[in-house]
Amino acid sequence: MFDPDPKALDLTRVESDVAFLGFALSDCTVELDPQSARYLRPVNRTALELATYNRFGSEIGGFWLMHDQIAKLRNLPEHYPSKEAPFVASAVEAYLRAQLHEFYSLGRER
Repeated sequence: MFDPDPKALDLTRVESDVAFLGFALSDCTVELDPQSARYLRPVNRTALELATYNRFGSEIGGFWLMHDQIAKLRNLPEHYPSKEAPFVASAVEAYLRAQLHEFYSLGRER
């Protein structure tokens, strides 16, 4: 029978202070169906308008899309007619996925 060390840290009760804040926009390849692809330019333009330039100073630089701005970008489909909204939503999610692709691929290399 396994008898755990009473001094060992119980990780099930540990709360993390780590939170996803955002990411810097970068060039990326977005894979989309043709109907959603036509909305990619407005999605990219909106992301750039929402992003904060040099959010963490000029040393890090770039346009940063933070958590709140990502939420606003995900609201973009609400500004389109109901027939177009699903395609805009698909374009937004594909854009975010493509932007974060490098982030996720870095984790796999470790």
